[in-house]
Amino acid sequence: MKSLLLSFPVPLINESDEAANQLGVSRSEFIRQSVIHELQILAKKTRETNIISSFNAMKKSNEYLKESMILDDGLVEEIDIDENDEWWK
Repeated sequence: MKSLLLSFPVPLINESDEAANQLGVSRSEFIRQSVIHELQILAKKTRETNIISSFNAMKKSNEYLKESMILDDGLVEEIDIDENDEWWK
């Protein structure tokens, strides 16, 4: 652990100790939780980036656009409902 701490600037070590004390955990536990937190944020950003890339690829795919138009057209259908018969009751 000392080799890891040697690469941390002193103000960061001091702030980490202070935060750990406020949370009632050891410095090691605080750093462990911080790393887990940052890894979760990175994973979320990566998923979001991948989703955006997929949507962008779909927008450029003629095959996808044709299939989605067929599906959309199939969802649009006139429904003949006589509101006077109060079908919802």
